[in-house]
Amino acid sequence: NGAYSAQGIGSYFIKKDLKKLSITGGYFYDQIGSGLIYRSYEDRGLGLDYATFGVKLDYKFNDHLFAKAFTGREKNLFGTFSPVLKGFNLEGDFGSKIHFVPGYGIMNRTMDQTSMDLMMASINTYPDSLKFVPTYNVFAYTFYNTLTYKNWSWYAEYAAKSHEATVGYDGKLHDKTGSCIYSTLSYSRKGFGITGIAKRTDNFILRTSPNEILLKGVLNFIPPVSRQNTLRLPSRYVPATQFIEEMAYQVDMTFTPKKGYRFILNASNIGNLDTSNWWQEYYAEVNITKSKKTQWDIGGQYLKYDQEFYQNEPGSPTVFAITPFVNMTHKFTKTKSTEVQLQYQNTKQDFGSWLYASVEYNMAPKWSFSVSDMYNVQPNFDKVDKGLNYYNFFAAYTAGASRFSLAYVKQVAGVNCSGGVCRYEPAFSGVRFVVSTSF
Repeated sequence: NGAYSAQGIGSYFIKKDLKKLSITGGYFYDQIGSGLIYRSYEDRGLGLDYATFGVKLDYKFNDHLFAKAFTGREKNLFGTFSPVLKGFNLEGDFGSKIHFVPGYGIMNRTMDQTSMDLMMASINTYPDSLKFVPTYNVFAYTFYNTLTYKNWSWYAEYAAKSHEATVGYDGKLHDKTGSCIYSTLSYSRKGFGITGIAKRTDNFILRTSPNEILLKGVLNFIPPVSRQNTLRLPSRYVPATQFIEEMAYQVDMTFTPKKGYRFILNASNIGNLDTSNWWQEYYAEVNITKSKKTQWDIGGQYLKYDQEFYQNEPGSPTVFAITPFVNMTHKFTKTKSTEVQLQYQNTKQDFGSWLYASVEYNMAPKWSFSVSDMYNVQPNFDKVDKGLNYYNFFAAYTAGASRFSLAYVKQVAGVNCSGGVCRYEPAFSGVRFVVSTSF
């Protein structure tokens, strides 16, 4: 929340291979299993960088057995957090017709004295019934396996951690253990594929210390169980992954009955470990690519979104929204094309109903232009005084490995998607100039 300015080298490392052993020193990115107990990664589009600064050893026993061990500290801007991490991972790869990829991992975090003092200062303000003696160390372990047989693939992982101080819904520290179960089951053949996902999370919070909040000091990654939508209105509401408790399910199916037609169906449901339901989504889409010049994407979405819970807005009603959409892409020539989008979101909650339209024109490989408007056609006057209007003008030029874009942006607060990256952004009105290059 404070102002911050700095410059420097964001990441550097040195690596040496010694036959079966590989040694890395500096910043590195890695994970154990699906990342439930440890994942160091970077997502520049979201402003995240969870690199580990330290030493990592990778050892290959043979073609079927691998191990790695590491120690270090998590990156914090151009420095590091003080708590120290240690981890070990053993993974195998066996079988041919029936293929197994089992693994085991363990991770330990040891807090520093300053972090402990801050935590104790908070605990000492609690009534005696809530006080406890916190620990410097937390241990987390995981067992996982991927089983593949013919057209089937099943991934299952169970992770747990020792007791430590974690922040609850009441904002206070509690001494609790935690666990997480994550599994996916997939079947695929030509023209058809279906995947089911289930996840159960119970107080599985892993940070550099309990003093860190929001996106700071996160040590692991719990995969989300909801569809990642990229269209403007279907992506307005996104259920953030919950670490304290979550019971989530998703089914995703793709079906291609004949060439040129593809159907996508998706359903997800998320709630707590009891009976409360925070999120529901039903999504359907058909892609029509029968014509070489014109392609259509037609679909719709129904969702239920607990705005009070996910956005911490007491008194806000649960959002129920129906969002049909149609996209048309037409190629005039090999280098010139246009894309037209039309979306309508019908809801009586939040800001009310929206209509979104955009037109994009591309002249490959140099130029791209677009204009769009998101209009509050049926406002919710309990929240706004008048209908809102958010229009955008965009132009981009590409020269070699460099891309320059200039846009006038007017946007409502919420999830915004650009270039396949979706993130929550505040309301914004102004000019945005972006330069990206590779060398």
